Amino acid sequence: MGQPELLRKLREEIGNGPINEREYWKAPELSSGIARGIVAELIGNASSEYLLEVFKIHPEHFIFWCDKSARLNAAAVSQRGVKLSRIKFITTEKDFGPALRIAFEGGQFYPFIVAPSYTSDIKTLQRYHLLAQKSKSTLFLLADKKLSSAWPISLQLEINFSQEGFDVTIHRQKHGIGK
Repeated sequence: MGQPELLRKLREEIGNGPINEREYWKAPELSSGIARGIVAELIGNASSEYLLEVFKIHPEHFIFWCDKSARLNAAAVSQRGVKLSRIKFITTEKDFGPALRIAFEGGQFYPFIVAPSYTSDIKTLQRYHLLAQKSKSTLFLLADKKLSSAWPISLQLEINFSQEGFDVTIHRQKHGIGK
C-alpha cells in the first residue's frame, strides 16, 4: 500500500471521511490541467491568449476580469471564440481587493477570476488562496516581469508563443496532477 492510499485509509478510519478529489479545468498544452480553487500566476507574451483558449474550452462558465486599464481588446476576445457576454470587465486604478472579494463571493457564478499580479503580500495572497478554495474559483494573476516567490500561489506558468501554438513552462505546481 502506497503512502497516499495509507493516508486516505487512516483518515477514513479516524472519522474525517473520504478525501475530496480536486477538480481540474482542461487547459491546452497542459495535460495535468489547472486545479479549481487555487491561485495561479501566469507570465509571458501569450498569457492572455492562453487564458482565452482555456475560457473557450469551458464555454458555460463566466469570467471576472479585473485590470488597471482596458488592455484586453474586445474584438480580439470575440475572434478567439469567447463571448463577451460571459466576461465581467472591471477597471480600477487603486486597490483590487474589494473587486476580487466581490468576485469570490459570487462563488459559482465566476469560476474564472483574472487580475494583474499587483501584490506579493503573503497575507493578501493567503486570503485569496482561502477564498479561491472556498468558492472553487481559480484566480489567475497576470505578472508582467517576474514570478512571485509567495507560497500561497499554487501554480506558476510561463506561456509564450511558439510555431506550434503555446510554449508552456511550469515553474511551480503544488496542487498535484489531474487525472
